[in-house]
Amino acid sequence: MKVLITGGTGFVGQALAAKLALDGTTDQFHFVGRRRTFLLPSLGSLDVRPWDVTKSSELAPVYDAVIHAATPASAEFNTARPMEMIDIIYQGMRNVLDFVLKHEQPPRLIFVSSGGVYGEMPESEDRFDENSTNAVSPMRPDAAYAEAKRLSEVMTSIAATSFRITGIVTRLFAFAGPHLPRDRHFAIGNFVRDAVVKQRITVRSDGSAVRSYLDEKDMAEWLLAILNHGEPGFPYHVGSERPISIRDLAFLVARRYEAIAGAGCEVEILGQRSPLDGVSRYVPSTKKTRERLSVEETVSLEESIDSMIRDAIATEATAH
Repeated sequence: MKVLITGGTGFVGQALAAKLALDGTTDQFHFVGRRRTFLLPSLGSLDVRPWDVTKSSELAPVYDAVIHAATPASAEFNTARPMEMIDIIYQGMRNVLDFVLKHEQPPRLIFVSSGGVYGEMPESEDRFDENSTNAVSPMRPDAAYAEAKRLSEVMTSIAATSFRITGIVTRLFAFAGPHLPRDRHFAIGNFVRDAVVKQRITVRSDGSAVRSYLDEKDMAEWLLAILNHGEPGFPYHVGSERPISIRDLAFLVARRYEAIAGAGCEVEILGQRSPLDGVSRYVPSTKKTRERLSVEETVSLEESIDSMIRDAIATEATAH
C-alpha cells in the first residue's frame, strides 16, 4: 500500500514517521508539508515532498490511501486570525479531495479531525462518547478551528456518498511524547520545557481544567490501525481515558523531572484566565474505538513524560 501523509512535518507526521521507521516500512509512505526539511535527523532517507495543501497539488495520483493531517495546531493563531484559520482548513480539505479524485481508483481518505468539535462537555458527562452529538457553540469566535474541522468532516461524508470515496473520520484529543512542541499552547510540552530550563513550572490558569494524554507511540499505532481497518460512518477517537487536572499534571511533571535529573523543581499557580484556556474538560471515551480496532493504551503518562524530559534535556545539552 502506498500512502500519502499531509502535514508530514508536524507532530502527527513525526510520530507516524518514528513508528514507521521502527517497523522498517517508511518506503511505503510519502510525507508532504510546506517545510522542505524533515525534523527527525535519524530519518534522513524518508521521502518528504513539498505541498502546501492550501494550493492545488502537482503530485502524481498514485496512492492507495491518504492521511490528511495538515492543520495549523495553534491556539494563538486560532484566536488572533480565526477567519484565516477557517480558510486554511477548508481550502486544504478541498484540495485534498480534488487530489483524491484525480485517481482512477480513489484512495482511502483518513481525515484527522479533532475532539474540539464537541465544544464544552456537559456537566452530566465525564467523557465524550464516540456517538456524542455535543457541538462547539458557533457564538464563540474561538470556535473557528473546531467549526472548520466539523465542516471538513461533512465534506468527507459528502465525498464518500457522492464520489464513492472511502472517507474515514478520526478525532484526535491531547497527546504527550518527545515530538510534541514545547513552545506552543500545549500545557504538557510547556511544563516539560519549564522544568528542564528553569526548574520552575508556571501554571498560568488555576489548574482546574481536566485533560488526558495519549502517548505519541500509541497515537501512531491507532492511526495506522484506522488506516488499515477503519470504516466510514464512525468517528474514531484517538486519545487517553485517564483524566488529570492541569494542576496535578504540573506537579507530576515536576516529580518526574526531579527523579530523572536529581534536581528540585517548583510549581507556581498564577490563577489567571485567558482566551487560550479552551474547554474545562477534554477527555474522550475510546471504548468503541478500541473494540473495533483491537488497540489499547500501552504507554503510561509517567513513561511518556519521562521520554519528553529526557529529550528536552538532550536538546538543551546540544544547544549549549
